[in-house]
Amino acid sequence: MSLCEFSDRARRRRATVNLSRVLGCHRTTYNRRWNKLRTDFLRRHDLLSFCNFANESTTTVDRENNCHEIPSTVLPSTSCTNERLLEDNECSTVDLPCQKPLSRKEKINRILMHLMTSTYLSIRDADRVLNEFRLIVPDLPTSIRSILRTCTSVQPKSISSGVYYHLGLKTSLLRYVELWLCTCDFDSLQLYINVDGLSMSRSSSQHLWPVLGRIVAPRLSDVFMIGIYGGNTKPAQFNEISADTISEIKEMTETGLLSVRFNKYIAIKLSAVICDAPARSDVRYTVNHNAKVGCDRCVVNGRRLDGTMTFPNGEYTLRTDDTFRNQTQYIHHKGHSLFESLPIDMILTFPLDPMHMVYLGVTKKLVTLWIELGHKRLKNMNSCVIRTINKLISRCVESTPSDFPRKCRTLDYLSVWKATECRLFLLYLGPVILQNILPKPLYINFKCLALSMYLLAHPKFYNRVTESDRMDLRNFLREYEWCYRSENLVYNVHSLQT
Repeated sequence: MSLCEFSDRARRRRATVNLSRVLGCHRTTYNRRWNKLRTDFLRRHDLLSFCNFANESTTTVDRENNCHEIPSTVLPSTSCTNERLLEDNECSTVDLPCQKPLSRKEKINRILMHLMTSTYLSIRDADRVLNEFRLIVPDLPTSIRSILRTCTSVQPKSISSGVYYHLGLKTSLLRYVELWLCTCDFDSLQLYINVDGLSMSRSSSQHLWPVLGRIVAPRLSDVFMIGIYGGNTKPAQFNEISADTISEIKEMTETGLLSVRFNKYIAIKLSAVICDAPARSDVRYTVNHNAKVGCDRCVVNGRRLDGTMTFPNGEYTLRTDDTFRNQTQYIHHKGHSLFESLPIDMILTFPLDPMHMVYLGVTKKLVTLWIELGHKRLKNMNSCVIRTINKLISRCVESTPSDFPRKCRTLDYLSVWKATECRLFLLYLGPVILQNILPKPLYINFKCLALSMYLLAHPKFYNRVTESDRMDLRNFLREYEWCYRSENLVYNVHSLQT
């Protein structure tokens, strides 16, 4: 072995040890994880192995003289690749060698992008890993932001109540389009947008309103940021925030998204704008959800009982896209939203969010009513029932598998329950542990909601929801009014029938 080869191997070994230290694992564990990750990536994208990239960048030895060091199978044949692509229902046959060949640096960048998204590394940790990789491949950039094509300069936009930074929608879409077009062919994208607000701290009035996006078809992308607003209050005019995003969507809807590298236009469709009830009313310029005509789906007139706006059960005229744009019920509107300039349905494109409406809304409302009935000793409820439920929840936590991201806490922490805890209690724990604990009318009412929401939330069964399943929700509303009285028919409960 020559001195040059020995020093090259020592340098790679030292880089591997440093990488394992950065990731907090043993060198053997790191090698095993890296080999598994590399194999999965090569099988998915049919690229050259990382070792070949390193050899190309660190050695200048003739390939003919060192052919025994190169793997015999470097790139699958075109026929094998096309057979693999034919198995995917969403993609058509693509002749990869006929496309524009990728440079060595672009292929390395894709491997690093896959490494970052698969291991969920932060920017700081990814930069550390990248610096160690530069000992193996000196051609790599110094920061992971160069690989991710992060925008380096953003011009702030001053609005009436704060500052808005628009990061751009087209650049994020192009990143995924050009990555996916290497392995499959598609002609359209479906996009989700989320708008929501959060406070910086409890002792400050500063607010942040991020505008997020995600591709849901033909594949599922990571969540990316389109823009962000910051100010001491929430935005006074949401049209000022959404103007840049809507302008980009309108342009791509009319002409398509152009990929210069593949010389292809991709059609863009805005499938949903996901918001909670307060943000949805602000974005669409309608009255708040607790107003007299605050229902987003029908023209029911609410009534205030015991200081709470309630919406009675019944059959009401549903809102449509035409009635919304024409503002037939003018007291429901506060102005015109820029989203009306897009070719979308202003009712169906703004779906009711199950996280806020069902899990944080209806589920918490039910449990709160049980606690109140227990304290007042009504409906055969008392404090012993609440203590029994807490004990059963604690027992279930001990055997809850790791598939659930968060264990359910007892009812003493109901005010700080997260949406995942409410979902776990509604769909899995509640129907089992409450069977012989709650009074029978309350349990039947709860089970009716749990079974209906389980079918609607199931990834396979939600398309098979029949009219009988919808009747279960209507039965839940009628029984709910009988069990808890009409003053508890709040907005979230009323929205279940629409």
